[in-house]
Amino acid sequence: MAEQQGEKSNQNRKMGLGQATENLLSSMQCPNRRKAVSRRSVQKVNKCIQVDMDLEEENPSADLSLSPTTGLSRKLQQSPGNMSPSQQGVSSSAQGQSAMPALLPLMPAPPPLPPGCKMPPPPFPMPGINAPSLPPPQPSSNPKCSHLLGGYGGQPRPTKTPTLRMKVFHWQKLPSDVVRQSRSMWAAMPSSSKELVEPDYTSLELLFSVPPTAPKEKTGPKMKKTKEITFIGPRKSLLLSIFLKQFKCSNEEIADMIQKGDKSKLDAEILKQLFKLLPEDHEIKDLKSCKEEKSKLANADRFYLRLLEVPSYQLRIECMLICEETKFLLDCLWPKAEAIRTACETLLTSHRLPVFCQLILKVGNFLNYGRHTGDAGGFKISTLLRLTETKANQRHITLLHHILEEVEKNHTDLLQLPRDLDFVSKAAGIHFDVIQAEAGANLKKLLEIEKRLFLSTEDLKIQHAKSVQGSLDASKDLQKEFATIEKKKEELADYLCEDRKNLSLEDVFSTMKTFRELFLKALQQPPPAPVLTPAEPQTG
Repeated sequence: MAEQQGEKSNQNRKMGLGQATENLLSSMQCPNRRKAVSRRSVQKVNKCIQVDMDLEEENPSADLSLSPTTGLSRKLQQSPGNMSPSQQGVSSSAQGQSAMPALLPLMPAPPPLPPGCKMPPPPFPMPGINAPSLPPPQPSSNPKCSHLLGGYGGQPRPTKTPTLRMKVFHWQKLPSDVVRQSRSMWAAMPSSSKELVEPDYTSLELLFSVPPTAPKEKTGPKMKKTKEITFIGPRKSLLLSIFLKQFKCSNEEIADMIQKGDKSKLDAEILKQLFKLLPEDHEIKDLKSCKEEKSKLANADRFYLRLLEVPSYQLRIECMLICEETKFLLDCLWPKAEAIRTACETLLTSHRLPVFCQLILKVGNFLNYGRHTGDAGGFKISTLLRLTETKANQRHITLLHHILEEVEKNHTDLLQLPRDLDFVSKAAGIHFDVIQAEAGANLKKLLEIEKRLFLSTEDLKIQHAKSVQGSLDASKDLQKEFATIEKKKEELADYLCEDRKNLSLEDVFSTMKTFRELFLKALQQPPPAPVLTPAEPQTG
């Protein structure tokens, strides 16, 4: 009896293995052939497998075998009478399911359990249900089965990799998916084409590999530079550092020059920059309260500390600065003041100007006879610019041309009038009010410095009192020159019949300069000879 059951089991196994192989080959003949499996059948098969697993846990001695029809079946060694009702129900349900057609290709039954093993091994993976994908099939020579190759038909060439560290070629990379999706030259030429040229990778490695770097010799541990302490803002600290570098000397030497009043390296521009970079009250307070060593402070902070040791350093700098500025300002203002005074004196003393103006007055009264503008006793000095605006009957002839022709015939001395107006032309463009205000502001600063210097220490008075007093005297001399110009201005206003308060020396000088240029231009470019025709007598 036992021998018959063993032979029957072997036949079932052989039948199951042959049937499963036949079904697998039939399913791979064409990829378009697919089996329609109902969702209900899948649920029933899963339920049977789960029930079998539960029974195995209750009865480990049960024999498992793979049935050709249902996949897994259970053969209990107990008699039907010894079965429990739940086991009988499960058995009956398993028998009822035995008639269900196979869902997937039949696989061979698993080998029997080894002795002493209670849990069966996991079931053989079935294709399509939580199983890994099958390995790619081998290329086939049958053209009818070429569709089975899928994406494994064309084997890409292996990518050549360098053996050395290469230099970087900087480019803008295009992703592979972008290249494949677009109609670009990269997608038009397949990688397996025979027209593609392979580079010489050996020469590339020789030419473009990164040369090996020699190991650096260890010179000992590097000392980390300690961070400098500063109480000055970053921008001001930078400006002060740049300012100190131009001296090319130490902070002590610069402070000594300030204390001694040495101006050899401290001109007006440098002193002006230094005055703008002087420490403020909060910076002085922070520096004095600092308890760190001076070597840990920044260079700008160390200069401030050295400068604070100089008594009355700010007043010393201001004394040197005001004296240098006064010298520069006086050198600039004195020539301008002298030019204004000379121009005023020239207009007041010139004898050709009134003679020429009398000639113009006679011509103007003749032209304006019988009108309200006629019979004039004089005219404003700005009338000289109107001589070119009055045109003659003939082309390119103005009233100025006619007057100069008369001068050349009868009054040749008046042709030297532009020479008299030379100094007046040079004074044009100088604003007397502006230079007077600049000199007054500088004099006010000098007087304030003089008061502060009078209240300072004796050594400071001895050091700067003389230079400050010299600047004061020079500024007062310039003020005297301004007073002289004011008197000349009043005289000129009376001479030209202008209002003293409203007369502008700049306007007078500019008018005379323009008239001089017109005078010279008319002499250099004489008009064509006029054609005289008798005028018709006036009737009525």
